[in-house]
Amino acid sequence: MLEKDLPIDRTRHVVYTAKAKACVQKLLHRYYDDNTAAGLWEKIQLQYCDYLKEEPALGGAKITISIYDPILIFAWYAVIPDKPPLEEIQQDIFDCFMSSFTILGKVFNLNRKLDNRLANRIFKKTSDIRNEEIRKSPESFRMGMYEYDRENGAVRYSFTQCPNAEFAKRHHMEDVLPVMCNCDHFAMQKLHAVLIREGTCCTRTCCDYCIVGDQNPLAKEYQLIRQENGLLVSVRKPSSDHKEKQP
Repeated sequence: MLEKDLPIDRTRHVVYTAKAKACVQKLLHRYYDDNTAAGLWEKIQLQYCDYLKEEPALGGAKITISIYDPILIFAWYAVIPDKPPLEEIQQDIFDCFMSSFTILGKVFNLNRKLDNRLANRIFKKTSDIRNEEIRKSPESFRMGMYEYDRENGAVRYSFTQCPNAEFAKRHHMEDVLPVMCNCDHFAMQKLHAVLIREGTCCTRTCCDYCIVGDQNPLAKEYQLIRQENGLLVSVRKPSSDHKEKQP
């Protein structure tokens, strides 16, 4: 089915991007023959449209990719009869949502003060856009920006509302969400940085971000672990004193 023929209310919603479509079709052809993949693709499109019937109207947001492309990924997972391990498709999801960071990493290095401060300005601009969106679409991303931490060279912000997390909760797909959330960690690694994040909106009251260069002493205080639900979170490393007390 052509995207222009999808039965969605275009006064409220928009269609997924060509990049998300290519990602899903690539995954379909990886696990199924051409005929089966084609049949599943149409079912995924219809599932996408069905999801949107009860979703809040967010088609007017300035940054819709991070809202509607994830819904297509959720639809893919809901429809396919064989569920692959989500870690197996992590790179595909990263390439879909954040491949630009691979290119940016060839230019930006957040260990450099100038690049670090520039990153802060970029995220501040994103925060301004999100704040403008939330006034028009109360169920969009709710983002808060903190003052730049000059002492530690850290960029800090948080989300207290995430449409992706709310969607996952409504449709009982919290186990799928981490494959998208985890992309944030890999994106920062491309910029020679570390994302220190102790939780997301799916399991906590907010999704907290602290971004520092990977050579920053603060980065050395944390380690990345994978929780049972697949979500990557930052935990503080045990102190040397604590280690000495271990049996």
